[in-house]
Amino acid sequence: MSKFFRDPLFHFALVGVVLFSLFSLVGTGESDADGDQIRVDRETLLTFIQYRTRSFDQEIAARRLDALGEVELQRLVDEYVREEVLYREGLGLGLDADDYVIRRRLIQKVEFLAEGFASAAVELGDADLQAHFDANKQDYIVAPSITFTHVFFDKAKQGDATLDLATAALARLNAEQVPFAGAPGQGDRFPFHVNYVERTYDFVVSHFGPEMAEAVFALDAEDGRWQGVFTSPYGAHLVMVTSVTAGRDATLEEVRTRVGEDALRARLEADKEAAIAKIAAEYDIEIDVTGGATE
Repeated sequence: MSKFFRDPLFHFALVGVVLFSLFSLVGTGESDADGDQIRVDRETLLTFIQYRTRSFDQEIAARRLDALGEVELQRLVDEYVREEVLYREGLGLGLDADDYVIRRRLIQKVEFLAEGFASAAVELGDADLQAHFDANKQDYIVAPSITFTHVFFDKAKQGDATLDLATAALARLNAEQVPFAGAPGQGDRFPFHVNYVERTYDFVVSHFGPEMAEAVFALDAEDGRWQGVFTSPYGAHLVMVTSVTAGRDATLEEVRTRVGEDALRARLEADKEAAIAKIAAEYDIEIDVTGGATE
Protein backbone atom coordinates (compact mmCIF):
# COMPACT_ATOMS: atom_id res chain seq x y z
CA MET A 1 0.00 0.00 0.00
CA SER A 2 2.84 2.39 0.83
CA LYS A 3 4.27 1.88 -2.68
CA PHE A 4 0.92 2.96 -4.14
CA PHE A 5 0.97 6.24 -2.25
CA ARG A 6 4.55 6.89 -3.36
CA ASP A 7 3.77 6.21 -7.01
CA PRO A 8 4.31 9.37 -9.10
CA LEU A 9 1.11 8.79 -11.06
CA PHE A 10 -0.84 8.78 -7.79
CA HIS A 11 0.78 12.09 -6.89
CA PHE A 12 -0.21 13.61 -10.22
CA ALA A 13 -3.75 12.26 -9.95
CA LEU A 14 -3.96 13.81 -6.50
CA VAL A 15 -2.83 17.10 -7.96
CA GLY A 16 -5.59 16.87 -10.52
CA VAL A 17 -8.21 16.42 -7.82
CA VAL A 18 -6.86 19.34 -5.83
CA LEU A 19 -6.65 21.49 -8.95
CA PHE A 20 -10.32 20.82 -9.60
CA SER A 21 -11.14 21.76 -6.01
CA LEU A 22 -9.06 24.94 -6.17
CA PHE A 23 -10.62 26.01 -9.44
CA SER A 24 -14.03 25.35 -7.95
CA LEU A 25 -13.17 27.71 -5.12
CA VAL A 26 -11.76 30.29 -7.48
CA GLY A 27 -14.97 30.00 -9.46
CA THR A 28 -16.77 32.10 -6.85
CA GLY A 29 -14.71 35.06 -8.06
CA GLU A 30 -14.08 34.13 -11.71
CA SER A 31 -17.16 32.29 -12.97
CA ASP A 32 -18.68 35.55 -14.11
CA ALA A 33 -15.44 36.93 -15.51
CA ASP A 34 -17.37 38.71 -18.25
CA GLY A 35 -19.57 40.52 -15.71
CA ASP A 36 -18.94 43.54 -13.54
CA GLN A 37 -19.22 41.87 -10.14
CA ILE A 38 -16.17 40.73 -8.18
CA ARG A 39 -16.92 38.77 -5.05
CA VAL A 40 -14.21 38.58 -2.40
CA ASP A 41 -14.89 36.14 0.42
CA ARG A 42 -12.87 34.01 2.79
CA GLU A 43 -12.58 31.07 0.40
CA THR A 44 -11.42 33.36 -2.40
CA LEU A 45 -8.70 34.85 -0.19
CA LEU A 46 -7.60 31.41 1.03
CA THR A 47 -7.13 30.30 -2.55
CA PHE A 48 -5.37 33.56 -3.41
CA ILE A 49 -2.93 33.08 -0.51
CA GLN A 50 -2.17 29.51 -1.58
CA TYR A 51 -1.35 30.56 -5.12
CA ARG A 52 0.72 33.49 -3.88
CA THR A 53 2.79 31.34 -1.51
CA ARG A 54 2.83 28.26 -3.76
CA SER A 55 1.93 26.26 -0.67
CA PHE A 56 -1.35 24.48 -1.21
CA ASP A 57 -2.30 23.70 2.36
CA GLN A 58 -5.61 25.28 3.32
CA GLU A 59 -4.95 25.04 7.06
CA ILE A 60 -1.69 26.96 6.74
CA ALA A 61 -3.39 29.51 4.48
CA ALA A 62 -6.20 29.90 7.04
CA ARG A 63 -3.70 30.56 9.83
CA ARG A 64 -1.97 33.17 7.71
CA LEU A 65 -5.26 34.83 6.87
CA ASP A 66 -6.45 34.86 10.48
CA ALA A 67 -3.14 36.36 11.62
CA LEU A 68 -3.55 39.42 9.42
CA GLY A 69 -4.39 42.73 11.03
CA GLU A 70 -7.04 45.04 9.65
CA VAL A 71 -4.60 47.00 7.49
CA GLU A 72 -2.88 43.87 6.18
CA LEU A 73 -6.22 42.24 5.39
CA GLN A 74 -7.34 45.28 3.42
CA ARG A 75 -4.04 45.26 1.53
CA LEU A 76 -4.57 41.59 0.63
CA VAL A 77 -8.11 42.33 -0.59
CA ASP A 78 -6.85 45.26 -2.65
CA GLU A 79 -4.16 43.10 -4.23
CA TYR A 80 -6.67 40.39 -5.12
CA VAL A 81 -9.11 42.89 -6.63
CA ARG A 82 -6.33 44.54 -8.64
CA GLU A 83 -5.20 41.21 -10.09
CA GLU A 84 -8.78 40.11 -10.79
CA VAL A 85 -9.59 43.36 -12.60
CA LEU A 86 -6.49 43.14 -14.78
CA TYR A 87 -7.12 39.44 -15.43
CA ARG A 88 -10.69 40.06 -16.60
CA GLU A 89 -9.64 42.99 -18.75
CA GLY A 90 -6.99 40.80 -20.37
CA LEU A 91 -9.57 38.11 -21.12
CA GLY A 92 -11.95 40.71 -22.47
CA LEU A 93 -9.29 41.98 -24.86
CA GLY A 94 -8.47 38.45 -25.97
CA LEU A 95 -4.89 38.71 -24.80
CA ASP A 96 -4.87 35.07 -23.74
CA ALA A 97 -5.27 33.78 -27.30
CA ASP A 98 -2.16 32.17 -28.81
CA ASP A 99 0.02 33.71 -26.10
CA TYR A 100 3.09 31.57 -25.38
CA VAL A 101 3.81 33.43 -22.15
CA ILE A 102 0.37 32.47 -20.80
CA ARG A 103 0.93 28.91 -22.02
CA ARG A 104 4.21 28.75 -20.07
CA ARG A 105 2.56 30.21 -16.98
CA LEU A 106 -0.13 27.54 -17.06
CA ILE A 107 2.51 24.83 -17.41
CA GLN A 108 4.49 26.29 -14.53
CA LYS A 109 1.38 26.54 -12.38
CA VAL A 110 0.60 22.85 -12.82
CA GLU A 111 4.24 21.98 -12.15
CA PHE A 112 4.23 24.07 -8.96
CA LEU A 113 1.07 22.32 -7.83
CA ALA A 114 2.51 18.92 -8.65
CA GLU A 115 5.72 19.65 -6.77
CA GLY A 116 3.88 21.12 -3.80
CA PHE A 117 1.55 18.17 -3.28
CA ALA A 118 4.09 15.53 -4.17
CA SER A 119 6.48 16.91 -1.53
CA ALA A 120 3.86 16.24 1.13
CA ALA A 121 3.56 12.62 0.01
CA VAL A 122 7.26 11.76 -0.35
CA GLU A 123 9.20 10.59 2.67
CA LEU A 124 12.86 9.64 2.40
CA GLY A 125 14.45 7.17 4.75
CA ASP A 126 18.08 6.56 5.70
CA ALA A 127 18.50 4.12 2.83
CA ASP A 128 17.32 6.76 0.35
CA LEU A 129 19.77 9.32 1.71
CA GLN A 130 22.62 6.82 1.65
CA ALA A 131 21.84 5.86 -1.94
CA HIS A 132 21.76 9.49 -3.08
CA PHE A 133 24.97 10.26 -1.18
CA ASP A 134 26.80 7.26 -2.66
CA ALA A 135 25.73 8.20 -6.19
CA ASN A 136 26.73 11.86 -5.84
CA LYS A 137 29.80 11.91 -3.59
CA GLN A 138 31.52 14.34 -5.93
CA ASP A 139 28.97 16.97 -4.89
CA TYR A 140 29.89 16.71 -1.21
CA ILE A 141 33.66 17.08 -1.21
CA VAL A 142 35.04 19.03 1.74
CA ALA A 143 37.16 21.73 0.11
CA PRO A 144 40.80 22.26 1.16
CA SER A 145 41.16 24.92 3.83
CA ILE A 146 43.90 26.92 5.50
CA THR A 147 44.42 28.79 8.75
CA PHE A 148 46.80 31.74 8.71
CA THR A 149 47.36 35.28 9.85
CA HIS A 150 49.14 38.04 7.98
CA VAL A 151 50.80 41.41 8.33
CA PHE A 152 49.92 43.84 5.57
CA PHE A 153 51.79 46.75 3.96
CA ASP A 154 49.56 49.05 1.93
CA LYS A 155 51.11 50.02 -1.41
CA ALA A 156 48.71 52.96 -1.74
CA LYS A 157 50.16 54.31 1.51
CA GLN A 158 53.78 53.13 1.36
CA GLY A 159 54.40 53.48 -2.38
CA ASP A 160 57.79 52.30 -3.65
CA ALA A 161 58.92 51.45 -0.11
CA THR A 162 56.26 48.75 0.32
CA LEU A 163 58.40 45.69 -0.49
CA ASP A 164 61.42 46.99 1.45
CA LEU A 165 59.28 47.60 4.53
CA ALA A 166 57.79 44.11 4.27
CA THR A 167 61.22 42.48 3.86
CA ALA A 168 62.59 44.28 6.90
CA ALA A 169 59.51 43.40 8.94
CA LEU A 170 59.83 39.72 8.00
CA ALA A 171 63.29 39.53 9.59
CA ARG A 172 62.12 41.43 12.67
CA LEU A 173 58.96 39.36 13.27
CA ASN A 174 60.92 36.10 13.11
CA ALA A 175 63.76 37.46 15.23
CA GLU A 176 61.33 38.64 17.89
CA GLN A 177 59.25 35.46 17.52
CA VAL A 178 56.03 37.46 17.23
CA PRO A 179 53.25 34.88 17.62
CA PHE A 180 50.02 34.36 15.64
CA ALA A 181 48.11 36.48 18.16
CA GLY A 182 50.63 39.29 17.73
CA ALA A 183 49.71 40.05 14.12
CA PRO A 184 47.09 42.72 14.90
CA GLY A 185 48.80 46.08 15.27
CA GLN A 186 51.65 45.18 12.93
CA GLY A 187 51.92 46.87 9.54
CA ASP A 188 48.97 48.68 7.96
CA ARG A 189 45.23 48.12 8.21
CA PHE A 190 43.95 45.54 5.68
CA PRO A 191 40.53 46.07 4.05
CA PHE A 192 39.32 42.63 5.20
CA HIS A 193 40.58 40.35 8.00
CA VAL A 194 43.82 39.76 9.86
CA ASN A 195 43.16 36.14 10.82
CA TYR A 196 41.80 33.51 8.40
CA VAL A 197 40.67 30.34 10.15
CA GLU A 198 39.83 27.26 8.08
CA ARG A 199 39.12 29.30 4.97
CA THR A 200 38.71 27.75 1.53
CA TYR A 201 40.76 28.58 -1.54
CA ASP A 202 37.88 30.50 -3.12
CA PHE A 203 37.45 32.60 0.01
CA VAL A 204 41.15 33.49 0.10
CA VAL A 205 41.05 34.34 -3.60
CA SER A 206 38.17 36.73 -2.97
CA HIS A 207 40.32 38.71 -0.50
CA PHE A 208 43.85 38.39 -1.87
CA GLY A 209 43.55 37.43 -5.53
CA PRO A 210 44.44 34.09 -7.20
CA GLU A 211 48.22 34.61 -7.32
CA MET A 212 48.63 35.09 -3.57
CA ALA A 213 46.01 32.44 -2.74
CA GLU A 214 47.91 29.87 -4.78
CA ALA A 215 51.19 30.80 -3.11
CA VAL A 216 49.71 30.64 0.40
CA PHE A 217 48.05 27.26 -0.16
CA ALA A 218 51.39 25.90 -1.34
CA LEU A 219 53.02 26.74 2.01
CA ASP A 220 53.70 24.23 4.77
CA ALA A 221 52.21 24.86 8.16
CA GLU A 222 55.11 26.14 10.23
CA ASP A 223 53.65 27.41 13.47
CA GLY A 224 55.68 30.33 14.81
CA ARG A 225 57.41 31.20 11.54
CA TRP A 226 56.56 34.14 9.33
CA GLN A 227 56.87 33.63 5.55
CA GLY A 228 56.86 35.99 2.60
CA VAL A 229 56.97 38.45 1.02
CA PHE A 230 53.70 37.82 -0.91
CA THR A 231 51.91 40.39 -3.02
CA SER A 232 48.22 41.02 -3.61
CA PRO A 233 46.43 43.80 -5.52
CA TYR A 234 46.48 45.77 -2.25
CA GLY A 235 50.14 45.52 -1.36
CA ALA A 236 52.61 43.19 0.39
CA HIS A 237 51.92 40.51 3.02
CA LEU A 238 53.82 38.43 5.54
CA VAL A 239 52.04 35.18 6.41
CA MET A 240 52.10 32.73 9.31
CA VAL A 241 50.35 29.44 8.44
CA THR A 242 49.29 27.19 11.31
CA SER A 243 47.32 24.51 9.45
CA VAL A 244 46.54 23.35 5.93
CA THR A 245 43.76 20.79 5.50
CA ALA A 246 43.61 18.79 2.30
CA GLY A 247 40.33 18.32 0.48
CA ARG A 248 38.47 15.09 1.19
CA ASP A 249 35.20 13.28 0.75
CA ALA A 250 32.60 14.24 3.32
CA THR A 251 30.84 11.67 5.46
CA LEU A 252 27.08 11.38 5.23
CA GLU A 253 26.66 12.62 8.80
CA GLU A 254 28.56 15.81 8.01
CA VAL A 255 26.24 16.73 5.14
CA ARG A 256 23.04 14.87 6.06
CA THR A 257 20.80 17.95 5.91
CA ARG A 258 22.12 18.99 2.52
CA VAL A 259 21.89 15.44 1.18
CA GLY A 260 18.30 15.22 2.42
CA GLU A 261 17.34 18.41 0.57
CA ASP A 262 19.10 17.32 -2.62
CA ALA A 263 17.65 13.80 -2.50
CA LEU A 264 14.13 15.12 -1.98
CA ARG A 265 14.51 17.56 -4.86
CA ALA A 266 15.77 14.78 -7.13
CA ARG A 267 12.96 12.43 -6.09
CA LEU A 268 10.28 15.05 -6.70
CA GLU A 269 11.70 15.85 -10.12
CA ALA A 270 11.86 12.16 -11.02
CA ASP A 271 8.30 11.58 -9.78
CA LYS A 272 7.00 14.55 -11.73
CA GLU A 273 8.67 13.50 -14.96
CA ALA A 274 7.51 9.89 -14.54
CA ALA A 275 3.94 11.05 -13.99
CA ILE A 276 4.05 13.31 -17.04
CA ALA A 277 5.45 10.44 -19.13
CA LYS A 278 2.59 8.14 -18.02
CA ILE A 279 0.01 10.79 -18.84
CA ALA A 280 1.64 11.47 -22.22
CA ALA A 281 1.40 7.75 -22.97
CA GLU A 282 -2.41 8.06 -22.89
CA TYR A 283 -2.37 10.57 -25.75
CA ASP A 284 -2.40 9.71 -29.42
CA ILE A 285 0.62 11.74 -30.46
CA GLU A 286 1.17 12.25 -34.19
CA ILE A 287 4.54 13.62 -35.25
CA ASP A 288 5.29 14.85 -38.74
CA VAL A 289 8.51 16.80 -39.13
CA THR A 290 9.21 15.80 -42.71
CA GLY A 291 7.58 18.85 -44.24
CA GLY A 292 9.80 21.52 -45.69
CA ALA A 293 10.26 23.92 -48.51
CA THR A 294 9.34 22.46 -51.88
CA GLU A 295 11.31 23.01 -55.01
